[in-house]
Amino acid sequence: MRFRDRREAGERLALRLRPLRGDRAVVLGLSEGGLVVAGRIADVLGAPLDILLTRRIEAAGPPAAMFGAVGEGGLLVWDHGAIRRSDIAPEDLTRLAGRARAELARRVAVYRHTVAPVAIAGRTVVLADDGAATGTTAYTAIRVLRARQAARIVLAVPVAQASVLDRLAREVDQITCLRPLPWLQAVRNSYRKFAVVADAEALELLHHEPRLPTEVRR
Repeated sequence: MRFRDRREAGERLALRLRPLRGDRAVVLGLSEGGLVVAGRIADVLGAPLDILLTRRIEAAGPPAAMFGAVGEGGLLVWDHGAIRRSDIAPEDLTRLAGRARAELARRVAVYRHTVAPVAIAGRTVVLADDGAATGTTAYTAIRVLRARQAARIVLAVPVAQASVLDRLAREVDQITCLRPLPWLQAVRNSYRKFAVVADAEALELLHHEPRLPTEVRR
């Protein structure tokens, strides 16, 4: 099964998450791709929508390699398994982390110039992404949310590698995944349309307020 696009994936997830209506939930998209998924969930729940910005620490390929991620607020999480499997030098890791921090700072400046972070302390947070192949960025985001004192975290992804879901299940209160797979090489392969989400499109989603509960077709 392939999803038509991120919006359709968000609608399918929203059907599973309707019991959260009335729970004062907040919906956060994990970076721009996840924001499209999150936007449809927020519409159905009638919940506030925000973005949680992260940046991968990665080296260009072939083959491309991801060594960790940095999250909004400066939190850095390393994928020690990926580092052990590579022969990357410590100074190269430092350089890649610096590049990721700089790009994240640029994106934070773009988004937070007009969109203030939604308050999440003491609330249920639905963290949505368009997929989870390694789980490193999701793990980083979860740690950011814990630091911001989220009361309950629900991870919602259309597709994910099953072993990744098992690891992330220990970090969150609930996981909703439509398509767990034994192996997931690339999230984009689960979509017919998987275009890059521009800043302008993401900002338009964030400025679309207020949200009222809506229904989606089954």
